[in-house]
Amino acid sequence: MALGETELASLFLQLADGAQLLKGEPRFLPCRREEDGSIYEDVWDVFLGKEGPAAACAPQLGDGALGGQAHFILKRAKDHEAEIYRTFLSPAKSYAPRLWASAERGGDTFLLLEYVEGENLQRATMRKLAAAINSLRAMQDEYWGSSSTVGLSFETSFASLKKRRQYLLSPLLERHFDEFLSLYEVLPKTLCHADLLPFNLIVCRNEERAVLLDWEAGGILPYPESLARLIAHGRTHGELFRMTPRQRACAAEMYYARFASRHGISHREFARALSYFVFAETCEWVFLGNRHGRGECPYYAPYFRAALRMARILDRGELLF
Repeated sequence: MALGETELASLFLQLADGAQLLKGEPRFLPCRREEDGSIYEDVWDVFLGKEGPAAACAPQLGDGALGGQAHFILKRAKDHEAEIYRTFLSPAKSYAPRLWASAERGGDTFLLLEYVEGENLQRATMRKLAAAINSLRAMQDEYWGSSSTVGLSFETSFASLKKRRQYLLSPLLERHFDEFLSLYEVLPKTLCHADLLPFNLIVCRNEERAVLLDWEAGGILPYPESLARLIAHGRTHGELFRMTPRQRACAAEMYYARFASRHGISHREFARALSYFVFAETCEWVFLGNRHGRGECPYYAPYFRAALRMARILDRGELLF
């Protein structure tokens, strides 16, 4: 169901009224993806005031309004997003955009969210990585040991990973992916963002708050899930994600010191788990290429090489971290 300007305005006013929003005329602009500038379907930037985006500098706010904010995100919830926000991310958490209101329309759930200004981690720095680790720690400390099945459940995720193994088509990769699956089944669990690529995390300009975006996939899963996805795909001269080996290693050490060690996990156990989770991340593109056709998957070749390289390191009894 495509929404026109009139429908968007009606929906926004419904949400704004529920959030005790404020005076001001909303203006909607399609939201664009951080990674390539393409339009993000069913996601809009919302600006309040008669002059649109410029009015964000001087909005008309009522008493007790949204902290002086005049820029919001309106989106159609996808997959598990609505239930994750309502269960894990409400009341507001520092590590996620605040959910101001939600509404049902035409069988879909729409969310009115805080707009977070800052930079993502496509070009990593140590300060941004430190903020990201602090947010992961806060989130995962809060839900450590939870048995909730809201969102992406462990059972669903594990079944999907076992299917992925069938398309690796390499005895070496299969052997170490089996070891990953064994770890996945027994590691302690907590809340994880299951698609925490570097453009799904925004570090605010003061670098004191890092916010995890786009919660379509998340739930109570093995604890290395989010960190592994965040750091696995960066390369020193990567076009999409730039992160040096030193930055990856430092991020892993910060996470261990600030989070994993405090839950009784030894450094060796942590390094082994993270090594296998990062290896499994590279296998995702091997799976996609073998399943859908290598010619249709431009990342297949570099990820296949990376997966083989990591598997050989693991084969020697060494770790990646």
